Amino acid sequence: NIINMSHHVEDKPKAINVQLSMDETYADIIPVRKEENGLHAWVSIMRGCNNMCSYCIVPFTRGRERSRPITSIVDEVLLLSDQGYKDITLLGQNVNSYHDKTANEFKTQHQNSSGFNELFKSRGGDGARFADLLDQVSLAAPEVRFRFTSPHPKDFPDPVLEVISERANICKQLHLPAQSGNTEMLFAMRRNHTRESYIELVNRAREKIPLVAISSDFIAGFCGETDEQFQDT
Repeated sequence: NIINMSHHVEDKPKAINVQLSMDETYADIIPVRKEENGLHAWVSIMRGCNNMCSYCIVPFTRGRERSRPITSIVDEVLLLSDQGYKDITLLGQNVNSYHDKTANEFKTQHQNSSGFNELFKSRGGDGARFADLLDQVSLAAPEVRFRFTSPHPKDFPDPVLEVISERANICKQLHLPAQSGNTEMLFAMRRNHTRESYIELVNRAREKIPLVAISSDFIAGFCGETDEQFQDT
């Protein structure tokens, strides 16, 4: 894009690229970290979001979801482990919808949490999913503790919960943004699930991961919310 822009500025005084990439992940760029012997590091695994929640601008500023190759993430994790980092957080706008379509050796199909549905339909196909990524990084660096943020409740199928439960170096903490405890408000927010589905997911997580810690996000006073709907939250 920079090369194309340079051609344009030969004839015009200004050029601005506002197109959102459908495939750029910056996988080949390793962040500069000021602390050479730090304890905690952040590793970006994907960019963009497909969820289109009614209150959120991210899909319009970061574009559609695209995931880094799983091999590049494992390589960065190994580099950080060699540098002495002991705690790594995997980052993504919708981190647990991770899908590396280039990883042909993985045949994992898309699954939603029970009772949750997709607004964005194009999530099929083979490739590495979030459970595969957690499996690979936790095995590659067993002495490193792993966390992740920020997830969506719809992307916690059993394989994700199970790998978190099974691996000692994946923190037993889930961030499950609820936003509202009222079903009407949830659909107004385009969250596309019910109050009951969310509670079922919490119970499922506690069943699969004993003593799991759960945190959440809530929006109070969303457009049109009544006092009764707020009380459901």
